[in-house]
Amino acid sequence: MPTKAHDVYHVQMTEAKLRILAAERVSTASAPLTGLSSLDCEFCFLQIRKVIELITFGAMVREEHRYRHFRATEPKTSKAPEPDPTRDWNAKEILSRLVKLSPHMLPIPLGAHSSTGTGTINFDRAKTVVNHSKLIELYGVCSTFMHAPNPLGENFIAQVEIQRDEYRKGPQTIKKALDFLRRLLWRHAAVQLEWTDQQNASCMDNPTSAWIVDFSSSENDVVNIVLATTQDTDPL
Repeated sequence: MPTKAHDVYHVQMTEAKLRILAAERVSTASAPLTGLSSLDCEFCFLQIRKVIELITFGAMVREEHRYRHFRATEPKTSKAPEPDPTRDWNAKEILSRLVKLSPHMLPIPLGAHSSTGTGTINFDRAKTVVNHSKLIELYGVCSTFMHAPNPLGENFIAQVEIQRDEYRKGPQTIKKALDFLRRLLWRHAAVQLEWTDQQNASCMDNPTSAWIVDFSSSENDVVNIVLATTQDTDPL
């Protein structure tokens, strides 16, 4: 039996929660847990980068058929003579594609909720603003901590000084990034769209389902998902 998309998303969001919590523990420690503050920074930026990848792949899961069709119809290039979505890994490139497929590709942060007393629950949309450009920018910031400077590059000493300055600013950048990811993910909705024109992956259709995701307590690894679908629609 094929794995349901919401089951895959559940695994992805559980991993995202664990990575956020791990980065928060390291970034708020009274002394470097690795013995060096620079290595603590690298650990945190790696977790943030992986969370962005999980958000990106989560959108791929929800819009898998659209994404596969879009990739199959993209122009071939020397770098990608045969586009293969199963080998896609660069979150920047994937996010740039996904934004063309759905206005709801990213998690929708949710605020307070209320019940009408008739079984209907209404959620307020949180004030956190997110778009693919913001995630791409943060992904790029994380990438600068993943590599050593090339000694054959122009002015190696200047490169090292620039890198040292980035490490000095790292803790504040990490705090802002983790705060943002918490606001984005801790309670959010993930929306799937219908796909009526199967020759056009970019057609803007109506939502067919929404997954309400709650990361719950920071003291455990529990992530709850409630599936909401339009009438006569099977949850994917």
